Amino acid sequence: MSIQSISSSISSIDREIASIESQLNSIADNLNRKEKEANSILDRLTREKDLNRIVSIQRDLTRKNEEITRLSKDKSSKAKTLSEKQARKMTLLRDLNKEEQRERDITKREQQEMLSFQQSITREMERQKILAINTIPTRIFSPGPSNNAKTYDVFLSHASEDKDSFVRPFVKALQVKGISVWYDEFELKVGDSLRRAIDNGLKNSRYGIVVLSEAFFKKEWPQKELDGLFAREVNSEKVILPIWHKISKNEVLSYSPIIADLVAINTTDFTIEEIAEKISTRIGG
Repeated sequence: MSIQSISSSISSIDREIASIESQLNSIADNLNRKEKEANSILDRLTREKDLNRIVSIQRDLTRKNEEITRLSKDKSSKAKTLSEKQARKMTLLRDLNKEEQRERDITKREQQEMLSFQQSITREMERQKILAINTIPTRIFSPGPSNNAKTYDVFLSHASEDKDSFVRPFVKALQVKGISVWYDEFELKVGDSLRRAIDNGLKNSRYGIVVLSEAFFKKEWPQKELDGLFAREVNSEKVILPIWHKISKNEVLSYSPIIADLVAINTTDFTIEEIAEKISTRIGG
């Protein structure tokens, strides 16, 4: 039983107990009055000399004693019911105490889990910071674009497996919104250095859209791009715009608690056009 239902049952029993106690008080008063009347009749009987009157008074005394007997039985029955109700209330109070303790234990456990989760996020942030410092070239940390370099509103990090199902139509939807996108199919040409091109894209983009998916987590280059974006996040820039593509929060959480903690857009909840609109609103603010 829940705390609410137990409390409701206790309130109901309290009302029943109060009603029975009121009835018992009324019976006790009535019984006291009947016993006084019986004593008065008995006194008259002891003083009466006339035989006919004695017989009549005796009948009155018998009726009065019968009333007293009925009242006594009723009183006994009510007292028994009252005792049962009080015992039931004590049981419910014990149940309530157990349920309240269970709720306190659950709350304590949830608080401990939340603390553990927050600590894991802190550790992950430190790990990402160290990783970014050790693996990303210094030029990626520069928030501003290079002189004479082409600038972009967003850098799109994704796995190639997601191009057909989401990325290509998403890029087109962004362009319709007037958003300039660093997208590998647009920017990489034969003979280009992949690392240098990606570095320039990261450095000269205001935001980084990361399309997280099962394929993304299996690829090396998308994760290096994410490390580069994290390097800017460590410097207090809020640049990462995550999109979850056909994955659950638990899957993201198992990959990185800090990524799971970022507010993300899920492709199962919105159309491509709606996602592009949300991105447009975000980067335009």
